[in-house]
Amino acid sequence: MLVQLVKKYPGLRKRIVAPFIVNVNPNIVSTVALLCAVVSGYFFFSGMFLLAAFFLFLNGFLDIVDGEIAKNGKWKPTKRGDFIDHTFDRVSDVFIFVGIAYNPLMPRDVVFLTLVCLILVSYLGTQAQALTKERFYGGIAGRSDRHVVLFFGAVGMCVFSGALLYSVYLILALSFVTFLQRFWSIYKMLG
Repeated sequence: MLVQLVKKYPGLRKRIVAPFIVNVNPNIVSTVALLCAVVSGYFFFSGMFLLAAFFLFLNGFLDIVDGEIAKNGKWKPTKRGDFIDHTFDRVSDVFIFVGIAYNPLMPRDVVFLTLVCLILVSYLGTQAQALTKERFYGGIAGRSDRHVVLFFGAVGMCVFSGALLYSVYLILALSFVTFLQRFWSIYKMLG
């Protein structure tokens, strides 16, 4: 959903991140984003949900910034940078959701099933890139959408103790539907 919004308003993303475009290797920004995900996962595990939400936000925001630096800064996009970015995104997802899974309030099996679904969604995007030379971001919900749902679930824990659980269920449902959508779209593209 957010990817479609960015495509509809292409200048919006650039205006938001423009002040943060600095002359630094985007791989360093990707590394800092990964560290934010590790910290977010720890805070999810510890039940410090506002801090988890803050570091989750930083992870997502820095993930946007590293790409913009690569596209618009002194640095140019490279295959190595793309590899690092997508790998660190998956590792970030794992740290965040493992932290959630080991929080005593959360049903571990549901969280791990959600993690499997969202990794499969991302896998289809990279598989499409391997087969067609173009990454595929289609479907109802991508990584940025999951971040938004999880962010509000974490913040919502301040007022409703089931907010995080419901956000995980929503991510599970969205990821399952997105997997089916991407699978079918890519299957048709390869026809």
